[in-house]
Amino acid sequence: MSKKLLMLLALFISVVLISGCVSQKNETTESKFIPQTNLPSGFTYMGTNPEATIDTGTSQVKAIEGVYRHNKDDLYVQVIKNENPEALIAQYKLKYKDANYDPFEEVYVNGHKATKVTDYSTINGKQEPRYTMIWATEGFMLIVGGSSDVQSVMSLASATGG
Repeated sequence: MSKKLLMLLALFISVVLISGCVSQKNETTESKFIPQTNLPSGFTYMGTNPEATIDTGTSQVKAIEGVYRHNKDDLYVQVIKNENPEALIAQYKLKYKDANYDPFEEVYVNGHKATKVTDYSTINGKQEPRYTMIWATEGFMLIVGGSSDVQSVMSLASATGG
């Protein structure tokens, strides 16, 4: 009876360890762009949402999202795995098709061409810019944003390593 119990316990532990390794590997693949240490000065890592939903303009997609605090702003890094991230970026840009200004500017992040998106929000009765960086790398679309301080967004985008 005790041999059966030991075998059952060993089988259970094996299943738990194997599933933990598989789960950790999948999370590591997508979250490698979510910096948690060695952040730019003044940034604090607040946590990761492994099941974020992102509006791409015409659809909703699943992403991993890192959340950060810098000064009074909450910033984010969103990572979307996609077979064709460039097409996803084009779809994302459609959200701005009715803007009465050009919201896009080509910039470079970590040696990659990226797009800085400037969106305007009314805050306390005044129009204020909100900046977002988007780019594709290694089969992923990365979105970094959440601040009216373009340098904060650029610093966090650079910290992704992607």
